[in-house]
Amino acid sequence: MDRKKIWVFSIMLVAAVTYFFITGVEKEMTRIEMVPDEDMLQPILANNLNEDPSQWTFDDTHAFFVEYRLERDRVREQEMEMLNDMINNPQVGEEARREAEKQLLTLVEMMEKELIIENMLKAQGYADAILFTRKGVSTVMVHADALSEDDFLRVSEMVSAVTGVPREQVQVIQQN
Repeated sequence: MDRKKIWVFSIMLVAAVTYFFITGVEKEMTRIEMVPDEDMLQPILANNLNEDPSQWTFDDTHAFFVEYRLERDRVREQEMEMLNDMINNPQVGEEARREAEKQLLTLVEMMEKELIIENMLKAQGYADAILFTRKGVSTVMVHADALSEDDFLRVSEMVSAVTGVPREQVQVIQQN
């Protein structure tokens, strides 16, 4: 009896989500604006008022991680916008449109993997982490005072499991 209720609820949920997408609710969500946390930006803003962001200096490592994420998000937003423009442009050929869709999906998948790994490492007690993945090699920078050999192994195995990159192609960098 409980299985029937779960199935009915699941079907109703899928139907409701489908209805919202068909009726155009997603058209209202044309742009998502990310607003950074003021507390996280305080170290950056305090030392770098009225300056060009490319000239900012950082007194602590945490500010580096925050600044890197902000820059990565800005670049990704531009990449996604360009790909969406190609996808929605009627003058772009079908093959180019498919390639742009494929690149957009790959980019979204990478963003998800980065978020998963970075948050998993924070949940394990590390102060912060950043994942870089390019051409079959993943590098993760972990903000920690020290990493043991077991820590390096555990982090590389986790990154390998999430990204699908062989463990031998995972580099772990300790940043304090």
